[in-house]
Amino acid sequence: MTHYRTAMRAGLRAALAAHPVFGGLRQMSAWAQDIDAESLPILSVVTPREVKDLDAFDRALRETTLVVIVKRLGADTLEDQLDEDSAGLERACLATLETLAVEAELQSTDVQLDGKGEQRLGTLIMTFRVRQWLPDPLQL
Repeated sequence: MTHYRTAMRAGLRAALAAHPVFGGLRQMSAWAQDIDAESLPILSVVTPREVKDLDAFDRALRETTLVVIVKRLGADTLEDQLDEDSAGLERACLATLETLAVEAELQSTDVQLDGKGEQRLGTLIMTFRVRQWLPDPLQL
């Protein structure tokens, strides 16, 4: 049986790969600090943290932090492009997570711009809180 976080990331990656806007972005599961410009734009879905709270004798509330990251090159309108990305990603991610029978909400959106190189690099980081009640101890 597949781990639930693995299934969540895979389901979201598949939905974003089929999306008309985000399907054209190269997906990477993780990357180093420096990405060459030829690799951009890229998209990543990660689950870096989870908090567990015993809800009952045999089940626990698990709150998973799910992060979607987009990196793009751009010009003066790069921040506007990332704003459009964030609106589309919020809708797509929440709709997909709903099909996975989990409770999810957007927790934060961060935009980072770096204009030190020849081209401007923009990073969009969207953090979602995903809640689900699962057997405890976890049965896989």
